[in-house]
Amino acid sequence: MADRKPTLTRRKERKERDASEASKDVNNELKKDEKPPAEGEKTAGNGEKTAGNGEEAVANGGDEEVEPMELPPFEIITGDRIDPFLFKFQFKNVEYSSGRNKTFLCYLVDRGDSADGLLKGYLEDEHTGLHAEEAFFIQTLPDNDPAVKSTVTWYVSSSPCLACASKITEVLKARKNLKLSIFAARLFEWEEPEIQAGLKALHTAGCKLRVMKPLDFSYIWDTFVENEETPLNLWEDCKDNYEYYQEKLADILQ
Repeated sequence: MADRKPTLTRRKERKERDASEASKDVNNELKKDEKPPAEGEKTAGNGEKTAGNGEEAVANGGDEEVEPMELPPFEIITGDRIDPFLFKFQFKNVEYSSGRNKTFLCYLVDRGDSADGLLKGYLEDEHTGLHAEEAFFIQTLPDNDPAVKSTVTWYVSSSPCLACASKITEVLKARKNLKLSIFAARLFEWEEPEIQAGLKALHTAGCKLRVMKPLDFSYIWDTFVENEETPLNLWEDCKDNYEYYQEKLADILQ
């Protein structure tokens, strides 16, 4: 068996980095208005400040060349246990999910009496590209044996986007032996008609959709989080937010 220490070290470094980034997001979450840029500066589309005046002329034919900014390589993070700080931030069922620009997907796969037995773990996507929902069917459950019935349960930090909902629907239509349940902490852009249409298509294809109850958060904490055997103290408005999102989802699926 290959030595896994380098992989574990990278995961530890990534968790420390993500925890630091999430901490900054939490501190800024309740901020309503951004500080206006100083004179001579303008705000780019991604929220970062860029220099103005003389440096702006570079993009308009100046002598200096502007080097494009490169994002780190996109990757899907996999594992067995989530950092507790990241869980409390990413899975919090707030109405306005500021800073929560990635998806955490905890999964259970029951293949009955097959040799694989019960599969358990989580996926996390970073940057843009392949989302955790699509990655699940590529990395975790790539093969389909029509003779084996699979019961899959997802606990996701937010409901699928339109593209993911469409891909999941296609998989369910192709794999008649697959039963999927999706429990979401929040509803992603649920006001948009195309998102609602995607959720309806999922429901019609046989996917069970539900908003996560307070007990679901405790279950994830016990099953998928590095909790150090400490109990989860749910946030004050967890139950109210669940009822709010569940009512919206019921209206969409009716």
